[in-house]
Amino acid sequence: PLGVPVIVLIAACYLAGALELRRYRQATASLGDALEALPDALADGLAGWLERLHPGLRAPVRLRVEGGRLPLPAPALTPYLVGLLVLLGMLGTLLGMMATLRGTGLDAMRASLAAPVKGLGFAFGTSIAGVAASAMLGLLSALCRRERLQASARLDAQIATTLRPYSQANRR
Repeated sequence: PLGVPVIVLIAACYLAGALELRRYRQATASLGDALEALPDALADGLAGWLERLHPGLRAPVRLRVEGGRLPLPAPALTPYLVGLLVLLGMLGTLLGMMATLRGTGLDAMRASLAAPVKGLGFAFGTSIAGVAASAMLGLLSALCRRERLQASARLDAQIATTLRPYSQANRR
């Protein structure tokens, strides 16, 4: 019964990170799609092209096109959740070890052998769940960051060519 809340908490943290990465990938995809539509999409000007972007990317991309070298937004919560998942797995290990030690009483030999095995199963099960969820979320985060870096490189290439007329340096 003690393992269920820990596993639920691990699952909730994993889902929160996965949802943030999903929104992050959608924003990156909108940037990729907008870059694919260049130069035809510039018929309405820069503002019209920026409307194709995810709302969270419009201002940073506009500033970047105009000459600022600021990075595009990154996931804020996921990097912390990756570490938290490992800690939750370790918390499960500690709780399982406590259940193991509690089960080694002198009540009866038969009962004292069953309780430690149950506690160890809980301990190692939650550790495996926490570490596995952390590894999966970390991998997803790395893949999403790689997609964003590739889209940023494509954006920089377009800023140097097609989007150059919209930069402050070109206007001067």
